[in-house]
Parts: sequence; C-alpha cells; structure tokens
Amino acid sequence: MQIRTRLSLQFALLVGSILIAFSILIYALSASYRKQEFTERLREKAINTAKLLIDVKEIDNELMRIIDSTNYSSLEDVEVIVFDYFKRSRVYVSGKAPGLEITEELLSKARTSDEFRFRQNDREAIGLLYTNGLRRFVVFASATDRYGITKLNNLLLVLLIGLLASIGLTIITGLFFSRQALRPISNVISQVSSITASNLEQRVDEGNGTDEIALLAITFNEMLVRIEKAFQIQKSFVSNASHELRTPLASITSQIEVALMKSRNPDEYQVVLRSLLEDARSLSGLANNLLEIARAEQDIHALKRKPVRLDELLLETQSEVELLHPEYHIEILINDNTDEEKEPTVNGNENLLKLIFTNLIDNACKFSSGKPVKAMLEYNPDCAVIAVKDQGIGINPDEQQRIFEPFYRARNAINHPGHGIGLSLIQKIVILHGGSITIDSAEDKGTTVKVCLPYTH
Repeated sequence: MQIRTRLSLQFALLVGSILIAFSILIYALSASYRKQEFTERLREKAINTAKLLIDVKEIDNELMRIIDSTNYSSLEDVEVIVFDYFKRSRVYVSGKAPGLEITEELLSKARTSDEFRFRQNDREAIGLLYTNGLRRFVVFASATDRYGITKLNNLLLVLLIGLLASIGLTIITGLFFSRQALRPISNVISQVSSITASNLEQRVDEGNGTDEIALLAITFNEMLVRIEKAFQIQKSFVSNASHELRTPLASITSQIEVALMKSRNPDEYQVVLRSLLEDARSLSGLANNLLEIARAEQDIHALKRKPVRLDELLLETQSEVELLHPEYHIEILINDNTDEEKEPTVNGNENLLKLIFTNLIDNACKFSSGKPVKAMLEYNPDCAVIAVKDQGIGINPDEQQRIFEPFYRARNAINHPGHGIGLSLIQKIVILHGGSITIDSAEDKGTTVKVCLPYTH
C-alpha cells in the first residue's frame, strides 16, 4: 500500500473515530434530555390532575374527565390513574381506555417511593405520592412520546448520514492533500531513479532548502557527491592499477620470450632469472600494497586494537628498514615530555600503525638519494606527532593536492622506483585512527610529512 493511501486511510480513521465519539455523545445527551423533559411533563400532568381532583371539592371524576378531554395537552394518549393510599382502590382514571396496567408490585413500589419512572411497551410512565393533609394518594401518569422519539430518530439519521458523508469527504480530501504533500517526494524519487553510473554529476532539486523534504534532497545530494567521488577514485584506481600491473607483467613476459628464443649458458640464464626475480618482487610488493589499501578501508572498530607504544614501534621499524636497506641513513629523535608514571599509547592496530612508519621512512629514504632522513616523535598534550623529514627532490606545489590519490606520482618521481600507493595507504590508516596528516614540501629542498595520532594514557 502506498504511503499516500495509508495516510489518507489513517487520517479518515482518526477523523471518523472522533466524529463517531462526538455523534454518540450528541445522541446520548439528546436522548437523556428528551427523557428528562418528557418525565417532567408527566410529573406536571400527574400533580395538576391530583390537585384539581383532590384539593378542589367542586370537581368530581366526571367533571375531571370533561376537563381532561377538553384541555389541550402536548402529551399524546396521556393517562392519569389515582389510587387511594390506604384502600388501594382507584379513585380516578382518565382516558377512554386503560393504557397502563398497574400491578400490585407497581402499587407497592409507589407507596414506598416518593417518585419512580418505568416503562410498559411503548408507554413511559411515572409514579409518585401526593399528600393532602392526612390524606395520601398514589398517582400514575403515562403517555407515548412519539414526537420526541421521532425527533430522536431523525437526529440519529442525520448523524449517520453526516458521519458517512464526513468520512467519505475526509478520504477524498486526504488523498488530495496527501498527494500534494508527497508530490515533492515523488519528484525526488523520479529524479533519483534517473541517476545512473553515467550521470552521477546530476543532483536532486533541493526545493526551499528548509523543510524535511528539502533536507532529504540535500542528504541525497551529499550521498551522490560521495558516490561520485568513490566512482572517480575507483576508475582512477582500476586504471592506474592496470597500468602498474601491466608493466612488470610485460617485462616478465618479454624476458621469458627472449630467453626461450635460443639456448643459453647457465650464466645468461642466471641473469635472466635475477631480472625476473626483481620484477616478481616488484609485482608482489604492488599486490601487497593493494591488499593493505583494501584492509585499511575496513572500519577500525572491526580490527584488533590495543594500546601501542609509538616510540618502541618507531625503533623497531628503523631496525627492520635498515636491515632490508643497509644503504639508508635514518636518524631517530624522540621527545618524551610526558609524565614518567604514565605511558603515552595510541589505541589502535599495531600492524597498521607500523605501516605508517615503514612507508614514511621508506619513501623519505628512497627520494633522498643517500642523504640522511630524520624521523621525529613528539608527545603533545592531545596527540603524538610523528614527523619524517628528508632532503630529497621535494614535491611541486601544484601536485601536492593529488599525492594522496592511489597510484598518483609526481612528475619528478617518475624515475624513482615505486607505485604511488604509500601516501594513500598512510592517509587511510591515519583517518581510521582519528588522526590527521599534513605535508610541507618544496621542490629540490626536501619534504616533511607530519602525522598526528590521538593517544590514550
């Protein structure tokens, strides 16, 4: 069921419930008022008849009947019966034919009650005591309130017709107004459904920019911006990854083909195998970097985390890098100005944090052409700052905005080994740990990469 239809039905049900409750209240109050008003008229008729018959000596039964027959009354088919209290005999009966059957039970109840109401068939009646000095009488008055019942039935019919008409009108108007209210959502749905991978630059109309539907459109547009950016990164990633993978594979293939063109001596085969091994290691390194990027995309909360001492991790990374590359010159500076009783730690994944140090130091050494590289660790009140400074080729200011893109390499770095993945990987890991990364570089003067990681005591 569409939201528009459901809202209309719910609104009609709500309005219908209110109208039903209101109609029941009106009918009940009207019925109560009719009953009270009719009873009051019966009481007046009974008391007036008793007064004339008992208090006025000149009026006897026959004269009273003449008075009743000639006197206009709004009570239809009214009948008054007077009983002597002690003798229980009828003193007076008005009307052409008895319409009310007085039983001993009714007579006894009237003798012990000042007044009570009852009903026989379609006649409504009242019984009461009338006292004249020492004389006491029981008076019954009854009549048929056809006029009041007819008015009450007419009221019920009007209420039912009005209720049905109101509910129908509510459904119709509810459908109309819900359609008008939800039309902007329909427009948003139509616009969103027309957006595909080929036109991600298209945006949804944000309307007045203030109501809930405008906020929904704004949210969609923000999501489209993120999706478009992700698609662009993916296209660039696939394109660059294909290029980077093709180069070592083409080199390996060509060397194997050349080696198989003719028989060679063992020394020549060893040269070919060493070259193939170097290309294979390059390809393996590229695959490992791609895997690390994929891992870095994971939510850090899903990774195994623990408190990590950055100073120990930095020294461990230095040892491993120098073991693999003895030609590198790495200088470590640690400024530990924290409380001696507290160990400054970063709550994170040790392997990922180690990748930050490894890539920063390896990149700095690779582009420094044998010059010393400084890796500095400083503990600030809010975070630990890792700064790696080299004396290498630097980065052109125009290219510094793109160096965090996967596989992007600056123009002056083309002749140096690498795949352009390191800084992209570092940035992802830093963001997952709630930190920040900045670069200060000048071409031919060197580069300083600074990473801030929040730590916990």
